[in-house]
Amino acid sequence: MVNSRLNQNNCVYRVTKIDDLINVIIPHFNTYPLLTQKYSDFILWSKVANLMSKKEHLTTLGFTTILTYYASINKGLSDNIKVAFPNIVGANRCKTELPVNLNPFWVSGFTAGDGGFHIGIRENTVQIYFNFTITQHSRDYSLMKLFIKFFHCGKLYTRLNVNRADYCVQNFNDIYKYILPHFKKYPLFNIKELNFLDFYKATELFKNKNNNYTESIREIIFNLKSRR
Repeated sequence: MVNSRLNQNNCVYRVTKIDDLINVIIPHFNTYPLLTQKYSDFILWSKVANLMSKKEHLTTLGFTTILTYYASINKGLSDNIKVAFPNIVGANRCKTELPVNLNPFWVSGFTAGDGGFHIGIRENTVQIYFNFTITQHSRDYSLMKLFIKFFHCGKLYTRLNVNRADYCVQNFNDIYKYILPHFKKYPLFNIKELNFLDFYKATELFKNKNNNYTESIREIIFNLKSRR
């Protein structure tokens, strides 16, 4: 099921039937596992779905077991649930196993969700700059380090006060040599593909420095900010 929320400018794909979760969704993520800490959430969530498929959530033991899983998923128990069930202890979370090397298709898919292509102009010096970023919760720091290995460039910055880790490539030569070729070969399949194409066009203008290239890039920046 796909629901559109025009007032929030987003669409939501949702699967709610237990049979579909058991027979389609869970097998997919067992075959193609998540690499972030959401993998642990998925394992606990799968256990809940399996309990519900067997109607065990209707028993006292089953319901209590589900609450222990709930306590360890995402942000944990809500305040109201904590008041109603003060003795619930969260279940142990499993460890996410990271691959030695990232899959290039996975990298593009991950970027489609959590990455971005940025262009700017420092007006006081009319200096044009480019950067490519991927952002994730700081708890996935080990995963984020693999992007440096994958792209052969970039740096990782952490902001512990906001639990954030940013993989960032700012060097233009690295962007041109490593980032652009990857996304030309492994394209994005959402609106960010249009952002990438504008980003790519701007890098070509900047590299070749044709007449009025600054104004042309300025127009691309305007389009990126106003249309998407």
